[in-house]
Amino acid sequence: MKMIHALIPALILSVSAGAVSAKVIASATRAANFTYTVSPTPVPLDSFGATSLSFNVNKAGTYVLTYSAECSADNGAATNSGWVEIDIEVNGVVVAPTVGSADSFCSPDNVAGTSGWVRPSITVPVTFVAGVNTVRILGKLFSPVITGWLGDTSLVIHQ
Repeated sequence: MKMIHALIPALILSVSAGAVSAKVIASATRAANFTYTVSPTPVPLDSFGATSLSFNVNKAGTYVLTYSAECSADNGAATNSGWVEIDIEVNGVVVAPTVGSADSFCSPDNVAGTSGWVRPSITVPVTFVAGVNTVRILGKLFSPVITGWLGDTSLVIHQ
């Protein structure tokens, strides 16, 4: 009898956990590399080179945005100083925690040239208005990094 009482809560949790899902509102992928030397630079989001993603939502509110990219940095020396950073811009406003310059997306390692290869990802809550919304990713450089690399990117927005 004690076993049944222990199994009932587990069964309820497993059934209710299976009912949760996320609805994808918009997405973009780019299976190509992109380097930049000017900060900030709009990052291409798809294979056509579009630097913004516009879409409609029926209801204003908080949604979830995830961006990932192959990332590397070149600071022109064999040091690990500086970093590549991004700003996530929603309807013309940069969203936290990507505001400012203290939010590294990737950094170089101690090799001259483009280095520090990683595949970082950031997931943030974003507020959308009912109707058309626009998202951009801006590539930025923190000195002494002189070249940023963001390739094979994915941007997904869901409820």
